[in-house]
Amino acid sequence: MASNPYVKSLIWLVAFGGIGYGLLRLTEPSEEKIAKIRSTTARVHLSEDEQKKIQFLQKLQSSVSDTTPIYLKKKEE
Repeated sequence: MASNPYVKSLIWLVAFGGIGYGLLRLTEPSEEKIAKIRSTTARVHLSEDEQKKIQFLQKLQSSVSDTTPIYLKKKEE
């Protein structure tokens, strides 16, 4: 039965899939570790362009929740 190439392929597929899944579960970081990494690298190594992009995206996210029309807003600087 193991001489059938389809059975061998299925066995190898299951074996490598299991190894991959095991490594995934073994190396998965916890939420605390992810939060610690994010807090230590927050905007330390960002260029000026990347900081401007982040600022723009934050402004865009805040404007989504705002219900006043754009033509009634005053320019802020």
